[in-house]
Amino acid sequence: MRDSHLTHWFRNSVILGCCFSLISISVVQAEEIENKAATPKPKQVQIQIQVKDGKVVPLITNGATQKKPEPVKVPEGTHQQIAVIEVGSKLYPGMRIKTFCLDQSGNLLAAYGTGAGEIRVFNPDGKLLETWKVPIAPDAINVDQDGTIYVAGSGKILKLDNKGSILSTNDAPHAKAIMDNNAKLREQVVQQNKARNSSVVSMVPRLEKMIQQLKDQSKGKAMSAQDKKRLLSYERILEQYQKRELTAKKSKEPTEQEINAQVEAMSKLKMRVSSISMNEKEIFLACSAIEGYGYEVWRTDKNFENGAIVVKGLRGCCGQMDVQCNKDGIFVAENSRHRVSHYDRNGKEMNHWGSRDRNGVEGFGSCCNPMNVAVGKAGEVYTAESNLGYIKRYSADGKYLDFVGKVDLVPGCKNVSIMVTPDGDRVYMMDLTRNHIIVMARKPTATASTAK
Repeated sequence: MRDSHLTHWFRNSVILGCCFSLISISVVQAEEIENKAATPKPKQVQIQIQVKDGKVVPLITNGATQKKPEPVKVPEGTHQQIAVIEVGSKLYPGMRIKTFCLDQSGNLLAAYGTGAGEIRVFNPDGKLLETWKVPIAPDAINVDQDGTIYVAGSGKILKLDNKGSILSTNDAPHAKAIMDNNAKLREQVVQQNKARNSSVVSMVPRLEKMIQQLKDQSKGKAMSAQDKKRLLSYERILEQYQKRELTAKKSKEPTEQEINAQVEAMSKLKMRVSSISMNEKEIFLACSAIEGYGYEVWRTDKNFENGAIVVKGLRGCCGQMDVQCNKDGIFVAENSRHRVSHYDRNGKEMNHWGSRDRNGVEGFGSCCNPMNVAVGKAGEVYTAESNLGYIKRYSADGKYLDFVGKVDLVPGCKNVSIMVTPDGDRVYMMDLTRNHIIVMARKPTATASTAK
């Protein structure tokens, strides 16, 4: 029950942050309304919302007629969807897939569970072969070149052989750092509580003023359709803030016990591993930043010693930051920046490519993409986009090679892990919502130029 309340606390913090960003935009709009009253013939100002570097910001134009973007022409891909592997449990409906990988035999290893979890092994055609129990909630899984399997979660890394037997259990490199930073986590929780209550109380009169300005502007004349929508939006947001204001005024300062519980919940959240991958000698993990927000990449050797942060300041949304590596370094799907970033093993940035692309496929569409990456045998980089279902292939230096295909998945900002067979003939993509894995196979006549 306590975990449920803490989850609610975190969700409210996120929602409030989003609302505050949108309200900040609305304040700019209100100032424009106020300026209109003092200007005889104002130019029409259009405000749209865009996401830039993970933040919601207004995009202001001069009122000129905006051309609607032409629909994206999805090219014919090199692969086509041939099957769906149902990996959900019929005996335990609540046991849902979290991530997956491929082993040396081409089998799929799907990780499940929020408490003690399990790994289910499927053959390439989707037949369940084995189920392995694991003592952690598995967040991430991957297979090393020698067939060793690494599973990360609950602040631990498990090392398994190719039969699922646990060879060792080790602390994840970021786990100790999180526990050692308990005082800083506590300070962050206290500041969040203060900021949340302060912003709620201060926004109510600002919203009331904005609503009144809109009404005053329309006295004696019909309100435009745009202003009607704006007014309705303000009134709805005001209603929510008034409820929160009432709660904030009634609530007392959180007790030490409540703060400690929130620190524990934040610590648990930061323990989560978004992805794990390995080269010949090292293991790389992507996880939440220890201080503040964003993501970091940790590196440790295969004896789980010499753990260190090699990349800081990555921006991602929806709890997702996918990092995959090979002998050339690590490749990051930095979804909030609409790009793939390439670093060497020490975290030096070698290259990055990609931009937000609404009208094509060479860039990345929707709000936060690419969401996931995979590295092919020849070093090429595959990207997956969660809302659009696009899979594309780039060279290691960022040159667009071809459009692999568009999968049928439920749209949403979510983990859409992809895996590619060594020969590139099959590409697998996960759909969390439907609890299954989609199979894409190379078309018989596909060539490198088919999808350009």
